[in-house]
Amino acid sequence: MSSLEKLIHELGLAEKLVAEFSGGYSDDFMSAEEFHKALKTTIEKLEGGDLSVIDELWFWFAPTCSWDDFVGMEGLDLGNSIHEKLTRLKKTNI
Repeated sequence: MSSLEKLIHELGLAEKLVAEFSGGYSDDFMSAEEFHKALKTTIEKLEGGDLSVIDELWFWFAPTCSWDDFVGMEGLDLGNSIHEKLTRLKKTNI
């Protein structure tokens, strides 16, 4: 499994987890539902080969950003793992 495939798998897990949350607020999203919808769409783009979404995902999963705002400690390890994978991908694609 490639690093991109591993990332997409973890993003799928993240999408399922955030779907369990509602309400809340972050700088970029008015609710967990809005974040879930955006995440799902962005994952589909990445699966389709659109690597331009990596920067956006990187920001969403950065510590204390959207992911943490909506899922908190429950998704901490998954969010950190995704962010690390995105960071490595950003470095290899620049």
